[in-house]
Amino acid sequence: MTAIADAIKKVATGPHLSKDLTQDEAYAATMEILNGEAEPVRAAIFFIAMRMKRETNEENLGILQALQSVTEQQQTDVDNLLIFADPYNGFNRHCPVTAFLPAVLAASGFPTVSQGVFEMGPKFGVTHAQVLALAGYDIKQSVTTAGEAVNQSQTGWAYIDQAQASPKLFALQDLRTQMIKRPSLATLEKMVMPLKAKNKTHLAIGFVHKEYPAILGWLAEAFGYDSAFIARGLEGGIVPTLRDVSNNHQLLNGQMHTCSLDPENFAIEQDTRGVKVDDVVTAERTLDEGLQALAGEAGPAYDSLVFGAAIALWHTGFFSSQSQAAEHVRTVINSGKAKAHFDSGI
Repeated sequence: MTAIADAIKKVATGPHLSKDLTQDEAYAATMEILNGEAEPVRAAIFFIAMRMKRETNEENLGILQALQSVTEQQQTDVDNLLIFADPYNGFNRHCPVTAFLPAVLAASGFPTVSQGVFEMGPKFGVTHAQVLALAGYDIKQSVTTAGEAVNQSQTGWAYIDQAQASPKLFALQDLRTQMIKRPSLATLEKMVMPLKAKNKTHLAIGFVHKEYPAILGWLAEAFGYDSAFIARGLEGGIVPTLRDVSNNHQLLNGQMHTCSLDPENFAIEQDTRGVKVDDVVTAERTLDEGLQALAGEAGPAYDSLVFGAAIALWHTGFFSSQSQAAEHVRTVINSGKAKAHFDSGI
C-alpha cells in the first residue's frame, strides 16, 4: 500500500477515530503527492482530512520538509537574510505595497527576499509578482539569479516565484483551487527557504487565526530559522495595522514572546489601517502607490514601508529602539537610496 493510502486510512476516519501521523508519515505522503504518484482525488482527501482533523506540529513539519525537498536552495554570501511571504492568494482590500519592502530593507543594510506566485485561488488577489512584473521585474528568474542579486550590495533584494523555486509544488495549483478550502500548504509554503544566509536566516510571516502563532513559532525553530516575526498583519500579511496597537509574536533565541506594537512608537499617525482604495485594488494602483512612497511622498504607503522595515530591523537587533529604526528607514527612503536599490533589482 502507498504512503498516501496509509495516511488517509489514519486521518480520514472521523472526529473520534482519526489518528495523527508521524513526521515521517506526513513527509512520505506529501512526497508522493509532489512527485505525481498520488491520484488527485487522494491528494485532495489527504489535505482536507488533515485540515478537518487539525494537523499536529510534527505533521506540519513533515509536510514542510517535503516542500523544502522539492525547493531549490542557494547559499548566499550575506551574514543576515530576511525571508518573507505575504499570502500567496494576494490582497483585495489593501494595496500590497510590501512588494517594495525588500528593497527598502536592503537599502537599510538588511538583505531581504520575498516569495510567492503570480496568482492563487480561491481569493485571486493582487500579489507581489503582479506588481513587480508591472514594474519590469523578471519574476521568472531562477533561484541562483535571485541569490546573486541578494549578494550584490547595490541591490540586496529579490523576489522568488514558486514556479521557479518549487515547480512540483506549483503544479498543485489547479488541485488547490478545486479543493476551495485552503490546505496546510497555504501556510507552510510561506516558510520554505530558497535562499540561506551565512550566519542567520530570519522569517517574517503573518497570521489570522489566534492558534497559529504558537504553531508557526514551533515550526520556524524546528525548521532552522534563527528568528521569526509573526505578524497580526493586514489580510494575513506581515505589516500590522497603521492605526491601532496590534498583538504580534516573536521567536527569539528559541523562545516565543508576545509583542504589542504601537504605530505611535514609530512616529506613525494614521486614521487608516493600510493602503485602502475607493474602488478595486489593482497591481497598477499598487505600483503607483509604492513608487510614490519610494519617492518620499507621505501617506499610508510610505508609512507601511517605514513600519514594516523598522519592525524587521528592530526585531532582528539592528536597532534596539523602535523609533531609531523608523528614523533610519525614513532617511533611507527620503535620500533616494531605497529607490536606487529597487531600480537596481529591476
